[in-house]
Amino acid sequence: MRFGIILSSDHQDGVSSPQALSDQLAKARVAQESGFHSVWAGPGYLHGGWHSAVLLARVCAEAPQLDVGMISLLPLHHPVELAEQIATLDTICNGRLTLAVALGWRDFQFRAFGIPQTQRLGRFRETLEVMQKLWTQERVTHHGAHFHLDEVPGARQPLQQPTPQLWIAANQDPGVIRAAKTAAGWLVSSRSTVETIERQVQLYQTTLSEVERTGYVAAWREMYVAEDRAEAIRLIQPYVERLYQNRAAMGHNRDLPNADRIDVGFEQVLADRFILGSPSDCIAEIERYRQLGVQELIVRCQWPGMPGESTLAAIRRFGQDVLPRFATV
Repeated sequence: MRFGIILSSDHQDGVSSPQALSDQLAKARVAQESGFHSVWAGPGYLHGGWHSAVLLARVCAEAPQLDVGMISLLPLHHPVELAEQIATLDTICNGRLTLAVALGWRDFQFRAFGIPQTQRLGRFRETLEVMQKLWTQERVTHHGAHFHLDEVPGARQPLQQPTPQLWIAANQDPGVIRAAKTAAGWLVSSRSTVETIERQVQLYQTTLSEVERTGYVAAWREMYVAEDRAEAIRLIQPYVERLYQNRAAMGHNRDLPNADRIDVGFEQVLADRFILGSPSDCIAEIERYRQLGVQELIVRCQWPGMPGESTLAAIRRFGQDVLPRFATV
């Protein structure tokens, strides 16, 4: 199995921007030293986060051995701007970029960009179509519902040919089917429970067989490894509770299967979502995902307000006591 680390996209109260950036770079360095395979960043629009492409470009200089993953809310972007960003980042990381595209769900982000949520699927599809044209054609003409290009030059070509590796991040069944039909991989949401993942992996694999394609399953999971489960919970509970209550209040449940609702108690939030506890606890939990067909786990071990040193301790321990168990699996 492969393992990635996701950098925080949330504002840390009481932490200056230079210190917050330093913390993210330290996380990437320690992940590289600890044997992780990739580093990821997601969109942080309008909640004190980082611009993912810019942050990852800086991270490439700090941890050059790590592959790079970027989660992008495709409907919020103009395809010309995003195609140029992605091609540049793919070159900076020496052709090791994976782009995971998502529909997005936060109302305030769509309002701020002036984009009706009712257009998000159409924009998602059209943005992806136009970007692929820009990367592969010398001259591009496109007249769609949202974008019009008339005999314009193509964009800078990414180092990977013909395009960077593309995954689709999806919670719901239609998105899983879309990933099987159109992308190189599917990224499972951090909110999905094991029950949902098991069902959707079967759906994904069935669809792949029907369209005669190969795929890849990666899952974003929450992780904290400590001396034991009680210690892990003690260290993360106030920060995890705050984050999940915030996400539920913003309406995230509407884009999740009913089994994956997050407006629930703390123990239910943890159940079948978190890789948590002692090294042996974490190994057993990871084995469940491996048996389901998950090939890569991308873990988050810092939540808003959590001290950076606690995060680095978990990364180091995971690299020392957990990751080697799966080095040849």
